[in-house]
Amino acid sequence: MTRFELETWDSGRLIVNHAYADLFRRHDWLTFATIWSRTADAAIAKKLRTDRITLKFTLDDNGVERPFYIKRHGRSSWKEYLKPLLRLTWPILGARNEWNAILDFHNVGLPTMAPVAFGESGANSFLITESLENCDKLSNVLADSVKSPVPLSTHRQISVTVANLARTMHNSGLHHQDFYLGHLMQSQTNPETIYIIDLGRVHKQTPLSQRWIIKDLAQLNFSASTVPLLERLRFLRKYLGHPLSGKDRHLIARIQAKTNAIARHSRKNQL
Repeated sequence: MTRFELETWDSGRLIVNHAYADLFRRHDWLTFATIWSRTADAAIAKKLRTDRITLKFTLDDNGVERPFYIKRHGRSSWKEYLKPLLRLTWPILGARNEWNAILDFHNVGLPTMAPVAFGESGANSFLITESLENCDKLSNVLADSVKSPVPLSTHRQISVTVANLARTMHNSGLHHQDFYLGHLMQSQTNPETIYIIDLGRVHKQTPLSQRWIIKDLAQLNFSASTVPLLERLRFLRKYLGHPLSGKDRHLIARIQAKTNAIARHSRKNQL
């Protein structure tokens, strides 16, 4: 478990992880407005919507260029408010939810991005994390294994690690809502370390309802379609903590039904 010492700057508009405070001071990154303007022209890493963009930049740290990501949120359109309400859920907008989720994940020992800074001013907000270098998306690792098969022991190690992560996450009352293999990053130097990223829609509920558990497990199952069924069942057995039996048929059926629904949605929307 990791807890961070956080500093509040700029009359509450900026929160900085103490571990990065000196670096920010050396670059005179002391206010929300300064960081917002100085990162505006950084390299685009991901752009899902006009009001949300992820950029990659570096900061010189005594001669070493350290890479960071900033996820910037602007004013959302009325559709982003309406769509979740029609599904009877509350809109998750801005960077605050992901910042809190990162802190929650670290608090319960789940590997994820290092929180650097969070800023909020009016309708604009941002989240800065340090880049996870020398990592591969599990979706790519397992896709490559189809062309170049990896040892069975590697598949088993991944199954066990991901099952432990999912169980810890759910037992802590956290669910991801985008729990696909593309949001799991495996360290190249320590393959047993897998990070969970993209926590923007993480929801916290204690106790966690089975609806959300099934959604996460179905998303993972859908994205692992190239993984042999035996390994997916091994994952589920490890996740549940007991050998699969007839008592688990209902749960497995619900996960498969949700997986099929995700597949239909993906085909319909060409995702």
